[in-house]
Amino acid sequence: MKLQSRNALRTLLTLLEKRQEKDLQILELLREVTADAQKIIAYAPDRWEVKVDPEILGWNRSDKEIYFPKMMGQKLEFIFPEGWEDGPFGIMEPIGSKILDFHKADLILVPALGYDERGYRLGRGAGFYDRTLYDVNPNKLIGLTYEELFPAMFEKEDHDIRVGCVITEKKIYQIV
Repeated sequence: MKLQSRNALRTLLTLLEKRQEKDLQILELLREVTADAQKIIAYAPDRWEVKVDPEILGWNRSDKEIYFPKMMGQKLEFIFPEGWEDGPFGIMEPIGSKILDFHKADLILVPALGYDERGYRLGRGAGFYDRTLYDVNPNKLIGLTYEELFPAMFEKEDHDIRVGCVITEKKIYQIV
């Protein structure tokens, strides 16, 4: 069932009109949500995800530290980038020595193909975010998606994590 949902969302994403414009609208709302956060975990987007750009968000200021995920075994570590390299799934990963314990992050952007009405995420199926962030308060977790794709329909599984906020180009949805 999840495979069908993933394929349906990928198809809808390829058909989405004005995606760059919608990404910018999402980033405007995200800027509001992250204004007071100092330590933020973001992600390097693939073609299925909202394009997070720290410069557009104004996160390149000295009062913010932005970390990005790197696969380490079956979990993720969050690194302050000193450089970038290709990761195992074709997603850019940070190179650096400064690692953030994700429990100490103010906010964490959680990539996904979609989110349901309760904030549960539909990832790509490898479970890296679910295994890593299983005990994080959902209020620290933010999902980004498009209004036409929210909420996504899929069957939640016990290991799926949920976000406390979903941001689309139209609205900030507080879930928990």
